[in-house]
Amino acid sequence: MNSTKRVFLLLSLSIALGATLAIVALGLNAQQPKTPQAIEWLDNPRSLASFSLESEVGEFTNQSLMGHWTIVLFGFLHCPDICPTSLAQLSRLSAALTENPGEHDVSFVFVSVDPGRDSVVELSQYLQYFDASIHGVTGSEPQLTRFANSLGIRFEVSANKEDYSVAHSVTFSIIDPEGVFRGRFSPDFDMPSLVRDFTTKLN
Repeated sequence: MNSTKRVFLLLSLSIALGATLAIVALGLNAQQPKTPQAIEWLDNPRSLASFSLESEVGEFTNQSLMGHWTIVLFGFLHCPDICPTSLAQLSRLSAALTENPGEHDVSFVFVSVDPGRDSVVELSQYLQYFDASIHGVTGSEPQLTRFANSLGIRFEVSANKEDYSVAHSVTFSIIDPEGVFRGRFSPDFDMPSLVRDFTTKLN
């Protein structure tokens, strides 16, 4: 075999090998599962500003957060899809934590940022469709803003009669038994991963 044919053969083999490796790599990448999203624990947990909201059973304040873990979700009753979906996830999380071995004292709170239309009675009735363990609270705009800001949540209500709209952050906030904001997670969480991460922290 002359040198020209040898070079051509080696070049052909190199190209074929490279193509094969590229196909294998693409196959491996395609098979890689999505990394489950766990809880974002804060490097610098922070205390909450003093606040006062209302629930069907009375005042809801910083003191209401003491002695147990709390998971908080903001939304409003007239939300067409995001809020109901998030509440359903909260209900499933409640069930998953209950089924998990060990004593886990966790409270679940849904905060309506639309007090003009959402009364505490309506909140309580609505939340019964998802989970009786979810408490509904709301309050004046200044108090809602105060509580939301402590958790890094943003919301805006445009009470225009022709275009009534509500916008808000969709994040689950975690508060520890001392009333300190500890972490958060988004609605696209992986349930087994999140329950494992959360119960490890509790234990």
